[in-house]
Amino acid sequence: MEGILTAYWWVIFLIVLAFLGFIFSFEKRKAWESKQISQNYIEGLKAMIEGDDQAAFVKLKQTVNEDSDNIDAYLRLGDLMRKKGQHQKAVQIHRQLLLRKHLDSGTIALIWRSLAVDFISAKKYNMADEILEKIAKESGHKKWAKEKILEVFEKSSQWEKAYEIGKDIFGAKDHQTRLAVYKHLSGSELYKAGEFHKARLAYKESLHHDNKFAPSYIMIADSYLAEGRKEEAAEFFKRLAEEVPNEAYQVFYKMEQTLFELGQYPEVETIYKKMLRECPNDPDILRSLAVIAEKKGDLNGAIDALSQVVSAFPDDMAAASRLAGMYIESGQKQKALRVLQNIFDQWPLKRHYYACPYCHAEATKIEMICPSCSKVGPYRRL
Repeated sequence: MEGILTAYWWVIFLIVLAFLGFIFSFEKRKAWESKQISQNYIEGLKAMIEGDDQAAFVKLKQTVNEDSDNIDAYLRLGDLMRKKGQHQKAVQIHRQLLLRKHLDSGTIALIWRSLAVDFISAKKYNMADEILEKIAKESGHKKWAKEKILEVFEKSSQWEKAYEIGKDIFGAKDHQTRLAVYKHLSGSELYKAGEFHKARLAYKESLHHDNKFAPSYIMIADSYLAEGRKEEAAEFFKRLAEEVPNEAYQVFYKMEQTLFELGQYPEVETIYKKMLRECPNDPDILRSLAVIAEKKGDLNGAIDALSQVVSAFPDDMAAASRLAGMYIESGQKQKALRVLQNIFDQWPLKRHYYACPYCHAEATKIEMICPSCSKVGPYRRL
């Protein structure tokens, strides 16, 4: 009996030993494979961080060849394809991932995110919007999805929709100018279509968000002029001069012409002098005052205004040239020679330049949408 029990325990011992050996062998193999996979994967991620997309692609490709269950590696491969402009391949990779079984909701959401960005990059905005609307229902991705939906509306010039979702996203005062831009662009579409009244409503709503947004004042005045309503146009030219005097130079000629046709030209000088109190030494205002003084026959007044321009902005060749001519007209030849010599000594510098707040591209006017990075501005004055 005792021999049977001994044999029995030996059998159990051998079975347990074999089982432990199997477990050890399996875990060792699994650890070895994981180590190989992890090394390629880590190197791929490192290459992406360093901006070496080609090396990253190779390492991530090796990763998925070794472990087809590494979803993140597939996601990143698709993202690299998109970055290279191979949008169809990126879409294919991300769509195939959605066919996998037993994916958790978090992973599915990440795949949808990549797929949405694929469609945005490929300019398939309707398809991107459809996916983003689904993602927006997921609490963990709602903010990201809304920001991407806004990007879709911006890129597809759907300004009213951009405005509506922008109100939802931008609550802070700092973003009011962004909402003003959307309304302004919406108004500009209506203006182009000849719907001047509706355009004005949009422009006025733009000013509700930012009462210093000069382009909307200008376009409201232009829309009134397009309808022959000069009195209303003049009022908005004056409002621009009062609210944003440093940007009113853009409409000086139109304002003067409109007030002249209305028989209100003498008021122009008063407007300019009031603006000058807000913007001392502003060259555009001073030049305009010089022109008015010259028209009135006040040569000394014109010389005084232009002298202030040249003193503050010695690189202003137009003002300097005109000032030299006035000195000659008034018999002050020595002063004219000094001004002319200064013109030769100066190198013209850029003025009234504006820059994109994102990529810092420059232009000589306020751009609503940056031609360089395609983001909605507006450009800011330098």
